[in-house]
Amino acid sequence: MRAVTGEDLDLEIDYKFLMLCNDFIVDILKVADSKAWSSEELNIKERDVKKFNSQKYDVLYWREHGYATAINRSLYRHMFFSLISDYNKYVYDAVDCAAKYHFGPAFTLIRKPFKDDLLLLEIMFIKGHKFIPEFLKRPANDYAIDKISKDTKKIKGILRKSCKKLDFFKGYKMYNLRYNKKSKESLEKIWNKTSHIITSCKEYATTKGNLNIIFATDEQIEEHIVYFYKVCSSIQLYFLTLVLNILLEEKLISDELYNLNMINLYFAFSCTLDKEITDEQEQALLMKCNHCGSITKINKKIIKDNNKNKSFEYFCEECKKKNQIIGFIYKDENIWKNLILFKEWILHTFLHTFW
Repeated sequence: MRAVTGEDLDLEIDYKFLMLCNDFIVDILKVADSKAWSSEELNIKERDVKKFNSQKYDVLYWREHGYATAINRSLYRHMFFSLISDYNKYVYDAVDCAAKYHFGPAFTLIRKPFKDDLLLLEIMFIKGHKFIPEFLKRPANDYAIDKISKDTKKIKGILRKSCKKLDFFKGYKMYNLRYNKKSKESLEKIWNKTSHIITSCKEYATTKGNLNIIFATDEQIEEHIVYFYKVCSSIQLYFLTLVLNILLEEKLISDELYNLNMINLYFAFSCTLDKEITDEQEQALLMKCNHCGSITKINKKIIKDNNKNKSFEYFCEECKKKNQIIGFIYKDENIWKNLILFKEWILHTFLHTFW
């Protein structure tokens, strides 16, 4: 990518990280489909067998007649994976636009996944399975994102609870980034300017004799593209942390697989950083070899080399084979029975040193 100065604008590693996140999400959806993660086994009572074979009754009927727990769980998972799929389609296309320097469409496309899909997932994460009966009982308008976002106290509460439960980021930072029109870092300003030719809101009103982004200079385009990549990388890391936590809560993945995928993601994210990682972050990066199962401690030189080479890889200290982070890992438990579990402080330490 060429900067306005004529020099190369080095965003390749950021682009590769976003593509890695896409691969993680696609892999998760493939496993969910192949393993039927949205399905739930029902122990049908003898008196209901004939009724179950009748097309007269639907899933919502049986939810109200003795099978609520299992059906709520299935509906929860179905909505969860559907939202992930919808989210990823928009983000993937947005990244593609950004790579072509089309910053207007890029920012417009991330509005729905970052503002709508992600918020609904955060609500589901906070409430768990009890979200389903509330969702089915309450008017659909109660879940309209524009309505929720106007209630500052409510939306701040949702973001605060989600971030606290994940032990990631801060709720007020998420609010400023995704919903606060007055914040300097607000995406809301950019979304509205890229979606409308003229805006009248005082926080991002179109100046006299101008049109939103139509007359953007090369410097402005470059600034927005750089911001897009940095914001997207952070939000994608947050999103996948949320997804992996829900998979763990639903017992769809084990603690071992959760830790393995989390540490892989954070290693890859570290490789995108322009500044050197801290000593604390370095101590938290303990990688498990895909070949022999040994643990390799990542150092600052490995991170720096990956940043330079635009890669996410390391060589095992034990077997000397190369390991590449390429996506979500899901394997049978017996394969990972000898995995050394990472202590909680490792991931928590790593999270806190970034945000």
